[in-house]
Amino acid sequence: MDATTTQDTRFYQFLKTLDCYLGDDGQMLGEVQRFAENPQREIAAFVTKDSTDRIEVPDGFLRILYVMKGTATIQLDNTERCLTAGGLLLVNGAAQLSYTGSLETQVLTFYFKASYFTESLLGQIFEEPLLYRFFIEALSEEFVGISRFLVYDFAGETDVHFYALLLLKQVVKMAYFNNKVTKAAFVLLIVEISQAPPEGLIAKDGVVSNGQLTEELLAYIDARLEQVTLEEVAEKFHFHPNYLSSLLKEKTGHSFTEIVLLRRIERCKKYLEQTDLTVQTIVERLGYKDKAFFYKRFKQIEGLTPRQYRKMREEENECMKTFLPKCN
Repeated sequence: MDATTTQDTRFYQFLKTLDCYLGDDGQMLGEVQRFAENPQREIAAFVTKDSTDRIEVPDGFLRILYVMKGTATIQLDNTERCLTAGGLLLVNGAAQLSYTGSLETQVLTFYFKASYFTESLLGQIFEEPLLYRFFIEALSEEFVGISRFLVYDFAGETDVHFYALLLLKQVVKMAYFNNKVTKAAFVLLIVEISQAPPEGLIAKDGVVSNGQLTEELLAYIDARLEQVTLEEVAEKFHFHPNYLSSLLKEKTGHSFTEIVLLRRIERCKKYLEQTDLTVQTIVERLGYKDKAFFYKRFKQIEGLTPRQYRKMREEENECMKTFLPKCN
C-alpha cells in the first residue's frame, strides 16, 4: 500500500468518527435550531443515513446538499427529482428543500449563515462567475423571498466528492466554528464545482438579476477583450448564446458585437494617449486583422481616425503645458 492510499484510508476512517451523523428528521431540525441560536457558529454540516424518513432541510440559510451514497428523491419547491450519488444542490434561504432515501442513502448537508460570506471569502471565488453570482444574489435584498438554486450531477466525479468530505471534516473537526482552514476547504469545493462541464449543470432557477449579472458579464468581456467571443461568454456563464445576446441588448441597449467594439475603441484611445505604439500594433493587440474595418468604425464613432485622434490629444497636452489663453 503506497503513501497516498494509506492517507486516503486514514482520511475515510477519520470521517467515520465524526459527530455529525443523524438518523431522522427530528434530529436534523434540532441540530439546525441549535446552530441558528449560536451566534458564534456560521457554518454547520450534517450527514443523514440509515433512514427512510422525509428529511426537511430547514430554510433561512444558504445550503449545499450532496448525495454521498445511494439515491435520494429531492423535493425542491414544487418540483421532485431523483439524484444518485454525486448529485449536488446549492439553494438560497428561500428555497423549500427536503428529501427521502433508502437505508443505503447518505446525504451531506451544509448550512451557512449570511455572515459566513465575507468580502474576502467571496473575492476568492470571483473568477467562477456562475457560483460567485449565485452567492452574491443569495445574499442580496433583491432576492429576499425568491427561491434560487443550482442542481448538478457529478456522478463519477471523485474530486467533488473528496472536497465535499474535506469540508465536512474541517467543519466538524473545528466544532462547527469558523477558521481559515475551513474557509480554504470551502473555496476548494466551490472551485471544483465550477469546473463542471455544461451538461453537469442539470437545472437552475430562471431568475436574472437586473444589475449584478450585467456587471459580471461586462467585467468578463473587458478581461478577455482581445479574444472574447459570444460563444465563450455564453459557455462560461451557462447561457445559450442567443439568450445571452438578447439579455445584453435588453440590459445595455447594445448587441454583444457593439459592446465589444465600443470597449475596444475605448481601449484603443487609451493606447493612443498613453503609449507610442503604432496604430497597426494597437489594432492587432485589440484582436483585429482587418485594420481598415476598425479604422472605419473608429471614425464613425469618434469622428476622427485613430491617427487624427492621437494628434488631437497630443496638441491638447501641449496646450496644457503652456498658458491656456494661448490656445483660444
